[in-house]
Amino acid sequence: MGLNDFEVEFFSRKTINNVDCKHIIYGYYCVLNCINNKAKWDYTILRNYLCHYYSWASNEKCNFWFNSNSSLLISELYDENNNPILFYRKEKDVYIGYDTRISNHMIASSIASGALAFGKNVYDVGVISTPGLAYHSKKNNTIAVMVTASHNPYMDNGIKIFYHGIKMSDKQEEDIEKLISSPSFSYPIPYDGKYTFGYNKPVQDYIDYLNSISQKFNKRIALDCANGATSFIAPEVYKHISDDVLVIGNSPDGYNINKGVGSTHLDNLSQFVKDNNCDVGFAYDGDGDRILVVDEKGKKYSGDEIIYIIASELFKEGKLKNNIVVLTRMSNLGIINNLKAQGINVSLTDVGDRNVLMEMLEHDYVIGGENSGHVINLDYLHTGDGIITSIVLCNIMAKTSKTLEELTSSLTIYPESLVNLKVKDKNIAKKDIIQNKVEEFNAKYNGELKLIVRASGTENLLRVSCCAKNRVDMENAIDTLVKLIQEEEKKI
Repeated sequence: MGLNDFEVEFFSRKTINNVDCKHIIYGYYCVLNCINNKAKWDYTILRNYLCHYYSWASNEKCNFWFNSNSSLLISELYDENNNPILFYRKEKDVYIGYDTRISNHMIASSIASGALAFGKNVYDVGVISTPGLAYHSKKNNTIAVMVTASHNPYMDNGIKIFYHGIKMSDKQEEDIEKLISSPSFSYPIPYDGKYTFGYNKPVQDYIDYLNSISQKFNKRIALDCANGATSFIAPEVYKHISDDVLVIGNSPDGYNINKGVGSTHLDNLSQFVKDNNCDVGFAYDGDGDRILVVDEKGKKYSGDEIIYIIASELFKEGKLKNNIVVLTRMSNLGIINNLKAQGINVSLTDVGDRNVLMEMLEHDYVIGGENSGHVINLDYLHTGDGIITSIVLCNIMAKTSKTLEELTSSLTIYPESLVNLKVKDKNIAKKDIIQNKVEEFNAKYNGELKLIVRASGTENLLRVSCCAKNRVDMENAIDTLVKLIQEEEKKI
């Protein structure tokens, strides 16, 4: 995959450590260079400033690790064709947007200074959703940087970098991490870029686009904007869809993003919908690339169920390319089997919306996503978009005059369970005895049971999950595999 699929995302965690912080403060060296014309600075002063700022902003004790050479590392990375990836590329303009958390301006200023130092014109877009910025990047073939930590709390933050609106590959992200960890380069700095603050045209263009794909659906609609990036976009769009829209989670203060609201706290919207006699409720996450839904009874619908509704409708209309939907290995087996019963095939990828997107682009599929609420619809945009997905659902409900419950009446969700198992060595999951047992169970039940074991990417955990038509079979499979893993670990 070439660079034309570009996104990088790093998070600084509440428990700050060296690895996390290197990824979010690489540009501060550029701030100093731009202000002081490459004068020598005492980096201890900078480090103390960052610690003071973050501690004040988050009320968390903070200890930043700072490497002056980490300033413009991303700009020095080359793709497999030896083309420079970011700030050395031919595009003259860089657009920076962010969600609503308190630390955004600090990080956005750092990124802006790095781009300016490489002679780029920087446009500060302000608060915009991640898909909104991706839409601008795709439409205008630009570089765009989103400052966000998505569905995480306010004390986390990170960046997503888009090149022509599409995500980067795992390999490119790994190369960036290696380069940041072991910097070795030299670079020219022209210092001739221009900075524009408050450039909100991408926001309005995105709103205009959303209005162009929506139609009237005069029901009582509830929106939960997670006190995040959709707070100023979704209500503006939905006033053209319905005359009766109620909004919660749209009062961001820098600290309350995703706090008790949004797609990660769906109980809040569920109760609100029931209390206010709403017909449907849509919950977005902090940066607007995820969505979960509740119906008039407060029943919750997962990302997989949302995809099921959209795919089924596309299939009926003859618009489902190749009659294939892309889901992940963690998707509910009941949904997979119900889609197949309609004549819709399913392609399963590893977990991650990036993996879903790559599969869709490679094979020209149109719809896919994750149970978490990342729903990618290539008829509209090359990334998950909560607002677009909610508009598509409203269009379907308006056209069919059916509720969400009626649209999923033929769908059977299978029982499923997940066990997080602490282990000394995650590689134990690769042992033949473990893999053979997984294959044995999956073959035994002829498509009515799906057993998976996978390693956590961040912790010494194995995640053992099972989904089956019969709950007893599911519990037996998980118990058997967990015991086998524990026995094998004793041998280490």
